[in-house]
Amino acid sequence: MTFMSRFRVLFPVLVLAAAVGASFWHVLSRTRALASGTGSGRVTIRIGHWLLHEGMRESFDEAARAYEALHPDVRVEQVAVPIRIWPAWVRTQLVGGTAPDILGLNTLNEEFINRYFLPLTDAVAEANPWNAGTSLEGIPWRETFADGLDSMLALVPTTGEVQSVMLQLTTTRLFYNKPLMRAVTGSDAPPADYAALRALGRQVADYNARAGRRLVPVAACGPYAEYLFGRLLPSQTQQLAIALSPMQTLNLTAADLARAMLEGRLGYETPEMRSSLALLRDASALMQPGFYQLNRDDALFAFLQGNALMIFAGSWDYAVFARNERFEVGICPMPVPTADDPGYGRFVLGPQAETGGTPEGTFGIVRNSPYPEIALDFLRFLTSQHIAQMFADNTYRTSAILGVPPPEHAAGLAAILEGEVAGFRPDIPPSFGGGRASHVFRTHLHLLLGERGDLDGFVRKLDREMPAALRSDMERHASRARRSVSQLDAHLGLLFTQPGAGAATPDADWTRVSELQHVRQVEYLLSQPRPASRSSGGAPDARSR
Repeated sequence: MTFMSRFRVLFPVLVLAAAVGASFWHVLSRTRALASGTGSGRVTIRIGHWLLHEGMRESFDEAARAYEALHPDVRVEQVAVPIRIWPAWVRTQLVGGTAPDILGLNTLNEEFINRYFLPLTDAVAEANPWNAGTSLEGIPWRETFADGLDSMLALVPTTGEVQSVMLQLTTTRLFYNKPLMRAVTGSDAPPADYAALRALGRQVADYNARAGRRLVPVAACGPYAEYLFGRLLPSQTQQLAIALSPMQTLNLTAADLARAMLEGRLGYETPEMRSSLALLRDASALMQPGFYQLNRDDALFAFLQGNALMIFAGSWDYAVFARNERFEVGICPMPVPTADDPGYGRFVLGPQAETGGTPEGTFGIVRNSPYPEIALDFLRFLTSQHIAQMFADNTYRTSAILGVPPPEHAAGLAAILEGEVAGFRPDIPPSFGGGRASHVFRTHLHLLLGERGDLDGFVRKLDREMPAALRSDMERHASRARRSVSQLDAHLGLLFTQPGAGAATPDADWTRVSELQHVRQVEYLLSQPRPASRSSGGAPDARSR
């Protein structure tokens, strides 16, 4: 074999070896740098997140520089990761042991949080020293948050530990172009209810005919359309949610919905479900064609360029809208059907209440951080009242910290706390079971949408394919519930061996874990097929719950 022949054979191997060596050296150098600071005697901590919206990265940088000014021996690095690659990136970093000291919890489940993040329960019981001189001075850190960190506790119900804190609260709203609204309707007032929104769609069509434009009533994309449907469609199942709630908790889970459909107590021919599907079709007609294939940037661009009258988006986008120099933006809640709506009022109880807002900017400290004390101090600094105010001023977002007023001119972003119980959507969430039922719904959704949308054809297709998918998902759900019961059995066994076990008054850990075990046992039992009712000749009893 000639030298060149050997070289051709060995060249790929040499390239691969060089790449592996370079990767190893990079990891080793990074590890040494993290262990010894930057080489100048400074300690480096990193914070990783997905928050790339208007003003967020700048606010993190400003907070980092302010902290460094108070601690010259500490350097704070920001690692901002696009949301599209965040789920894979964050898991790779945690499993590989290269995660930043402070890390966002978005998309992580309870197992990952428990395994890779430090408990903060003791820390949040103490006062935040960075609140000295403010209205929150001396108050336990946990009580400085709007919800007392209950939403963070709900992320890890098994352990009962607080393992994260949050920076902000988010809501979703309908934003509209005020000058364009005046041009279309003669007024800059937003639609008050869904009937007015449908009428506005017709007004836009008339305006397009007069002005020779192709204005879209609502700019949308896949994720934002899901937000809109999540707010709009449950109006049709409010009464049904109460009737079907097995324990009268007014909280119908995906498993409850799947079980009701498998037992014949609920189907897509049910009037409320058909009405919800019809509402989905009508609302989709207000959006641009092919909206499900578009992303957030496409929707924002259409709205900001004046090619769409409205956009249903999150409060995280308000800064982009408010700072645009082309037109003034108005804010209003999503117009939903009222009880007197001629087309969709039959099943409505009333306007739905919101929670206090959805937590955003959730952060915890990774277990393998070389500087957990410094990371904890910086996390306290981030959630202090004066830094929270800086974030609110820069990002126009609602802070999760008490005493921080909402963004200027954005009172409409505050959560609506008064209202009726929400219903449920006609589709099964993809997180339930193996996601097969969700896949069936989405695969055939094109039959419902568009000018040729066929509600009856869509319902027939779902009735044929959904039962098998639901049974598969229910089996997966039962398997998870059974595994959870086994894990909680082991947890209770461990608690039983601890000093004081068997006392007349059980400790808080025993009570919490045993109650959670009971909940999981009920979930497992309810996921099992029910014996056929004798009175109905083997068919499920539609009255059973």
